[in-house]
This record gives sequence, structure tokens and C-alpha cells, in this order.
Amino acid sequence: MLTATTCIGWDIGGAHLKVARLAADGSILAATQYATPLWQGLECLHQELEKISRAGNMREVRHGLTMTGELVDLFPDRRAGVDALLHAFVRHFPERDTAVFAGREGFLPVAGARTVAASVASANWLATALCAATRIGHGILVDVGSTTTDLIPIAAHQPCNQGWSDQERLACDELVYTGMVRTPIMALVQRVPFDGRWQNVAAEYFATAADIYRVTGELDDGADLHETADRRGKTAADSIARLARMLGAEAGIDDVHDDRWMQLATHIAEQQLLLIERSLAAVRRRMDGGSPILIIGAGAGAFLARKLARRQGCDYLAFADLFASGAASTSDVATCAPAVAVAELVRRMRLQ
Repeated sequence: MLTATTCIGWDIGGAHLKVARLAADGSILAATQYATPLWQGLECLHQELEKISRAGNMREVRHGLTMTGELVDLFPDRRAGVDALLHAFVRHFPERDTAVFAGREGFLPVAGARTVAASVASANWLATALCAATRIGHGILVDVGSTTTDLIPIAAHQPCNQGWSDQERLACDELVYTGMVRTPIMALVQRVPFDGRWQNVAAEYFATAADIYRVTGELDDGADLHETADRRGKTAADSIARLARMLGAEAGIDDVHDDRWMQLATHIAEQQLLLIERSLAAVRRRMDGGSPILIIGAGAGAFLARKLARRQGCDYLAFADLFASGAASTSDVATCAPAVAVAELVRRMRLQ
């Protein structure tokens, strides 16, 4: 049962709603991700919020809220998106119990957050970095999500990022628009080696990153919650069929045993890793001239952060290891890192 000392963190994304519940001692009671494709409308968000609100006693709970969902093209601009998402949330949970994360301005009441929509928009990365920085003095937070990757440097227990807006962060390598679930294959490669020769690939939405990691066996079962590119199944054979379509070919159930598809998936995965690694190298050069540094891995693709740390000779720490052990799994905590972070930051405010 949720008690008066429970803090709940919410991260409303364009594709997912992430929710984390923290106990008074900071242990993570639960961390859960829900599919909420906001580009299709707000009804999916209302449905999940309603289910959660009915699942337990929320009257004495403190909520921390962050978001990136205002970016979807359902909204004409980010200000409208922030306002719509705040209105949606307070339809289900008390406004008086809700603190909205507004980036550099900290936590604000809902009414105040509406007046600084630009600060509220797409600020979840900073919440995660601030949370990590309370425990880590020096390192780089590498949060590989389903859609994007954040690379946030931390020094002297503070985020020392150069960029603040998405555009600024893209320009300085602190945001890479690639993720381990939703990124289309055509955004990762234009030519691939297959069957002994190089060939072009289709510039079509036939397959996504989830397909390559399903073939390699690295995709967590709970990471891919949305429909596939062809609205068919989520077996390795189904993913191979989608990858084959990217090559102008076809593949059937028997092709799951054909090593060529594993080699193709491994090659594409390597190209994605190199994309992130190039930006990570740029961030590292600004910090210590590229010397080894601690990597804090978060996100549904935290296993990619671990790979990068190993390749670059850096120490590695899982984001979940920053917290007292609780009921939530390490992978769930990683996936819901921004929600965990805002819950923890709100919990700390209550203790001050």
C-alpha cells in the first residue's frame, strides 16, 4: 500500500509513460513502462493514468513529473504540448500534490510550470543527471533509451553539460537521436555487407533497431511495447523477415538458422554503437581530454553503455546501483531512469 512517505516519479514521453515508486528510505518499490503513442492522441495516456490512479490509495502521495511527450506532432508547438500534458495529468492526480520538473528552475507547482513551458519541455535528461550527480562526483551519464541517447558529463557532483535545448544538445553531441527500439534501420545504415558483397538498403520504414537486437538476443522482453513496422509478430523469425525486406529480399521461418542474418544484425548494431561512440568521444574530450572516466549506464539500452565503457577502457556503474535495493529489477530501473530520478529528487526535497 502506498503511504504518505511514498514518492512517485512520472516521465511522460511521446511513446511511453514511465512510472517509479520510491519508499521513504529511497528504495525503489516499482518501476514500470507503459506504451502511450501520443501521436495517435491523448486517450492512451488518459487510459493508463486512470488505471494507475485506481490501483492504490494516492491521496497522501507526492508526485514528481517530467516530460518529453510535448514534442510529438499531435501538438502545434511545445508550449501547447506541455500545457496539454499537465492538464491531462491533473485530471487524474491532485494538482496540490504534484511538483513539475522545470530544468534549471527546479521543481514548480503545476500553475507555475505552465508559465515556463520552455523550461519544462524535454528536461527529463537533466533530472536523471542531477540524481546521478548526488552520488557520483565525476563521470558521464549514458542513457540509451528506446528513441534517443543522452550523454551528460558530471563534474564536482554537478552536471556540466554545454547544451540545454534539444537543438543545443544535438549540436554539442550531448543528444544523439538514436535508440535501441524505435530507430528505423534506414537511419543507421545505407549500405551493408551481405552474402559476400556490399549492397544498398531500402529507405523505407520496414524494420527498426528492436529487430536487430531481437536477432542478436539482446532485446529485453519488456523494452519493445509498440507495434512492429509491419504490425506482425515479435519473434526472431519475424524480425529477420523485416530485415530481409530492407535488403529487397524475403526470409521465412527457416532463415532463423541462417548465420547471414545474425551477421547482418551484428553489423547494423555496430554502426549504431559507433554513432553513439563518436559523440561520447567528443564529450569525453571536453572533460579530461579523453582519459578514462566512469560511465553511468541507464535506459532500456544500458547494455550498450556497458559495451562502450568496456571498449573505451572506462569503469562502468549501472544507474540502478545508485539506489538501495528494492523490488524493482535493474533493467526496469534503467528503463525508467528519469521517472526514478524525479521521484528521488522530490523525496530529497521532502527531507530538507
